[in-house]
Amino acid sequence: MITSIKTAGQTQSTQVEQQQPLWQRSQLVFEQMFQAICDAIEALDEKPLAERTWKRENGVWVAGESTDDSLYVDRAMQGGSVFEKAGINYVAIAGTLPSGTNFQTTGALTTSAADQQTGGEGQAFFATGSSVVIHPKNPMAPTVHANYRYFQVGDRDQPDYWWFGGGADLTPAYLFEEDAVHFHQVHKDVCDKHAIADYAKFKKGCDDYFYTRHRNESRGVGGIFFDHFRGDNIEELLAFMTDCTEILVPAYIPLVERRKDMPFTAANKQWQRVVRGRYVEFILTADRGMKFGLESGMVTPQSVFNCMPAFASWEYDDEPAAGSQEALLREVLRQPREWV
Repeated sequence: MITSIKTAGQTQSTQVEQQQPLWQRSQLVFEQMFQAICDAIEALDEKPLAERTWKRENGVWVAGESTDDSLYVDRAMQGGSVFEKAGINYVAIAGTLPSGTNFQTTGALTTSAADQQTGGEGQAFFATGSSVVIHPKNPMAPTVHANYRYFQVGDRDQPDYWWFGGGADLTPAYLFEEDAVHFHQVHKDVCDKHAIADYAKFKKGCDDYFYTRHRNESRGVGGIFFDHFRGDNIEELLAFMTDCTEILVPAYIPLVERRKDMPFTAANKQWQRVVRGRYVEFILTADRGMKFGLESGMVTPQSVFNCMPAFASWEYDDEPAAGSQEALLREVLRQPREWV
């Protein structure tokens, strides 16, 4: 491992915090995640992140400061010295789902035939979370994605149903096994700290979800992913979620520091764009979050599509030469490994 994980004592809640409702405490966890990764990016790159805030008017997000309890903040960078493109956002939104829709049991916006037939009213909801996608400039440095979130439906302080979801995954253009091992070890260590967490299950969930079926390939070398995560021990859940959000920086930033100044060729850069083409394919054909974000209106289209790389490429025959570093990556993407 390259760096150590923060200690459990740094995630303990105070008595005052424990008296706050779950939605409010969750909101604070994701605010801190948002700020921590932004600080880490700006510490590495000479170009600052640009910020835009959004507010809702007549159910539509428009630029401006929010005056109600819905808050949306985007920070983005493109063309930096280290990061080719980065998008980080934070959202907290309260509202009512359109009639005939629900995400109580799926985690994604789905149409309920029963609700439509009965003309049922939409459910009140609250959602908060933070999402990160970072595409480094150097082809030797991997892309990272992370998204952690909290949803609830019903009364704000006494919801009918609530759950956490999310995860983090790594997508290299060139495979450095020690990078994959580090990323997975950091996530395994935090799972092993909490009895409610199961690294093996979450790792498989990541491999299964971030899989592009029409290519028969994983999007990257994985990480962890879970959904509808809940339980009776609220304090343990919040401690685990807090740890997950706090380890993103030590799991990823050291990899960029190690690779950002490595030499590369024009051919390496072109391969990076081919890999990022695959990244785009997954988002457009398989990612539930993309569909949910656009259909629910919970996030702006700018934020949804800001996860795309700045440059991507497609070639008719992009199968790499046998024995090459590019071929090694393809082999791993077709046969996911156990890294730790």
